[in-house]
Amino acid sequence: MRIEDYLSGRGPAVPEAPAPAAQAPITVPLTVYYIGLAGEETSGGGIGCGDSVVATLTQPVTSTDQLGASITHLLANKQEFLGESGLYNALNSSALSYQGSTQDGDTVTVNLSGSVTVRGTCDGPRIEAQLEQTAATAAGVAEAVVLVNGIPIEKLVAVK
Repeated sequence: MRIEDYLSGRGPAVPEAPAPAAQAPITVPLTVYYIGLAGEETSGGGIGCGDSVVATLTQPVTSTDQLGASITHLLANKQEFLGESGLYNALNSSALSYQGSTQDGDTVTVNLSGSVTVRGTCDGPRIEAQLEQTAATAAGVAEAVVLVNGIPIEKLVAVK
């Protein structure tokens, strides 16, 4: 472009910015949380009913979104117990799908759609812990907020 065209307004005033680069895929094991039931020999953070939330590692997974991959992996497991480990999966009867996430400072908000199945008073805190711990760890933050169809998970799993 000639300088005269630019100065007269016949050219672009601001050069176009390049499109942001897509995040490169990485291959790593995912950290996914399950429940050590009360009385079982497990180590992990305590939650309601005397249970523990226990971190497990998957086989390496290639993804551009570690949080999405971790939550999707957790939600896809429909087994009540994780292999022979004895770890419980409180989400195995729920029908949830990962829709996306946003991060604000040290908090990640995870958006899910579908329905949650709570099979008793102890399953509420178990479901919350599995989702929130998996999300916070994958995002590398201190706190996770989980919404299902726009409703906070703690409201959906509260047994009355």
